[in-house]
Amino acid sequence: MFGQTRQLRDRVDFLQWQVRELEELVKQLAERADVGEAELLSMRGQVEPGITPQIRQLVAEDRHIEAIKAYRQQTGAGLKDAKDAIDALHDRQR
Repeated sequence: MFGQTRQLRDRVDFLQWQVRELEELVKQLAERADVGEAELLSMRGQVEPGITPQIRQLVAEDRHIEAIKAYRQQTGAGLKDAKDAIDALHDRQR
């Protein structure tokens, strides 16, 4: 039990380090592309992890159950989280 907890903590630490590295890379690429901070923040607000064009299309066609299934397959999310994500997407697409 304790070994597994340590492994999970190590994995979280690694993922946090990886996120920091990716954030720095994004910052450097934005500077090279002459993308200002406001534009970069706007672009980040448009990114929705797990929401693929296929899922957007399914929601636009009111095929919510299929969209939830596709989202779960794409992200590994549980049923409630997937439903919440698809419902939020539906609300934004209105």
